[in-house]
Amino acid sequence: MQSRHLLLTLALLLTGAGFMLRADEVWVLGQKDSIKAKVLSEAAEGVHVQVVDKKKKVAEKILIPAADIIDVQYDNIKPAALVLAGGEYRLAKTADKEARDSADPVKRRNAIKTAIENYSASLKKMDKDAINALPARNFLYRIAMLTHLQAKTDGLPSDKTLEKLQAFKSLHPNSWQINHVMPLIAELQMDNKEFDAAEKTFQEMADLDKLPDEVRRSAELMVVQINIRAKNFDKANKKLDALTIKAKGNAEFTSRVKMGRAEVLVSMKKLDEAIPLLGQVIKENNDKHIKALAHNTMGECLFKANRYQEAVWEFLWVDTVYNQDKLQRAKALYYLWQTFSQLNNAERAQECREMLIGDGQYAGTEYQKLAVAATK
Repeated sequence: MQSRHLLLTLALLLTGAGFMLRADEVWVLGQKDSIKAKVLSEAAEGVHVQVVDKKKKVAEKILIPAADIIDVQYDNIKPAALVLAGGEYRLAKTADKEARDSADPVKRRNAIKTAIENYSASLKKMDKDAINALPARNFLYRIAMLTHLQAKTDGLPSDKTLEKLQAFKSLHPNSWQINHVMPLIAELQMDNKEFDAAEKTFQEMADLDKLPDEVRRSAELMVVQINIRAKNFDKANKKLDALTIKAKGNAEFTSRVKMGRAEVLVSMKKLDEAIPLLGQVIKENNDKHIKALAHNTMGECLFKANRYQEAVWEFLWVDTVYNQDKLQRAKALYYLWQTFSQLNNAERAQECREMLIGDGQYAGTEYQKLAVAATK
């Protein structure tokens, strides 16, 4: 996909490049280390950074796609004391990273509390000028996301999280953070069985012209997913009819619409119609995310048809090859546990179940919740 190509370009450019000791940092999905560069601008499409290659004596402007960004940390903040050792912002970003990375619930709770307190203190102490505008916006975002993590860790209601996320959405529609805020709002609304509200949130996202086309198309497809979850299959099919027309000439989008149609058929238990459609998607598409979706859905069809020997191979494709999406891999592990159990392979079943429940990267996913509930 285009965003991955841009990140690869950036990674190659960073190799061997020289930087000042201090720089802004962008934390990106799938990368262990942050990207150190100067942040030039931010918008719904992503963050533009300036990468300086001292050997070639050139500065290149690169866009990091919004969907790939975890966090942005800033070097130039006033007053500067906030960034220095012991400064509130320095303490906040250190604790924030620990909150995201720690597998220890006690350490995570303490880190979340420390990060929220110090982001809030930083907001109060920051100078109210243009230099601080982007950092201040991101502090509000990080406080909202940490409030969500706190609620998940402590099993608290999502009311406070939703309030902060909704406030952010209203104030900052043209921000890279909106790519993460709006889907999380919809997810929490779905968890609360507020399907109409969740559909409205994704439709707002689809209509937001500041967002890249790829993101807006994904939002429209999420409207279909919500209708499937609400068991409103007629509405889901009508939406897919409209998207089929819109997708003409776009092979990738066409495949994703077919995937949506197949998922409706699976939910309606029309497996004989879903299986050939999924086979067509797998054959026609090279996108790893779509292949993961298709193999998982095919496996689910075969599992529900009691064709366990065939189903296990579909889930193994996702577990071993198309495992870039943690949500799809969580689903594959869940069904591998179930499928190996049906095949009387208790050792492999237990291995998949323990991986799904014990690995922090799957925390909060639908299939980890199902696995935990099934083992109580």
